[in-house]
Amino acid sequence: MSESVGERLRELRTERGLTQRELAGPQYSAAYVSSVETGARTPSGDALRFFAQQLGIDPDELLGGSSPRELLELDLELIETAERFLSGDARRATPRMQRIRRRAERLDRPRQAGIALLWLAGYSSGDIRTKYVAEAETTLSGEPPPVRAMVVPLRAAVLSDWGEAQYSLHLLETCHAELLRDGYPQPSMLLTLRACLAERHLRQGDLDRAAEYAESALRLTRGGPAVLAELTRSHVEVCRSHLAADRFADAAASVAAAYDLMQERALHPAMAHCLLARARVRGRAGDVEGALADLGAARETAWPDDVPAITVELAAEYLAAGRPETAGALLDQVRPAVVAGTALAAELRLQLGSLARARGDARGAAENLRAAVELATGLGARGVLARALRPLSELLGETGRQEEAANVLRNGLLALGAEAD
Repeated sequence: MSESVGERLRELRTERGLTQRELAGPQYSAAYVSSVETGARTPSGDALRFFAQQLGIDPDELLGGSSPRELLELDLELIETAERFLSGDARRATPRMQRIRRRAERLDRPRQAGIALLWLAGYSSGDIRTKYVAEAETTLSGEPPPVRAMVVPLRAAVLSDWGEAQYSLHLLETCHAELLRDGYPQPSMLLTLRACLAERHLRQGDLDRAAEYAESALRLTRGGPAVLAELTRSHVEVCRSHLAADRFADAAASVAAAYDLMQERALHPAMAHCLLARARVRGRAGDVEGALADLGAARETAWPDDVPAITVELAAEYLAAGRPETAGALLDQVRPAVVAGTALAAELRLQLGSLARARGDARGAAENLRAAVELATGLGARGVLARALRPLSELLGETGRQEEAANVLRNGLLALGAEAD
């Protein structure tokens, strides 16, 4: 297995009988040297040149391998192929990433091979994803904690697919706590874990915990997809310029920055759930404009499968804000994408009923609210049922159908678990 920059630095320092403080000299701290040696930090080009000077070697020797150019070109190819995954071209990206994985293994570069496996896993499903995740865990087993931690979100996703939602959460929580406890608070890894934790807690219905992780993840992010893509391109171009000038240490620093940005860009579906959690907290606190802004941003970055539900929620927020025309346009837009007979279909009928009521269409409101109640009752969708019962019973009462209103309310409460008299 090949050595990392940190491992080579420690080995060469030890060979020369230097302490970490002596290697750090006046320019750096012993703690910085320790973080580089353990792999918690990637040294800048200036730091690599300084350490090489202190050790009496060429900076390229710290990068390892007989051809630092070949290794850096492998990194650039991996980043370029990951870009294809992010742009939606998984069909072409998959065989390219498989070739990169095999090439990394031939060059004895476990970190690049493991990262390639993680990209493959992220755009696979079922048994194939499980296989890639297991292989990545094995490949990265000798890497520093922040690198090994890169596997955890995908392992958690596999566990969730198996119906092990609580174990999935436990795995993410444990990894997050261990990185902080053991002194590896790498920003990109903390962002990844916190975004995934926010998403998992939100799917479990724990808004308070989701919002806690969401807020800390949103503080760490550097921008939306377009900003991150531009930053990635800049670092890649800087890397190529350094390569052209044979400045391999500087090129390696630019590659490390590009890797972090690619990891953050791949997180945006999870970041959409961070925005969603914050939107709900803001809505609960009466910050309507803040909630609308977060829901709109979440809708732009979510997985396609999550967009219909976010759109319905956004429409509901516009309706609550007294903007029924915007709400109606969103509901009309999302209708074809909502699968009949699902909890989301019940939520859609609830919002259509609320919209019709706001427009003074009592008949349309009653029809949609009744459909929401019946579908939610059949599905056991308690949240939708609880929110649809009151407006339906009130509407029936307003139109002189008090007995029917009482029956609807009584049957609904029984379905929610209330005891009959």
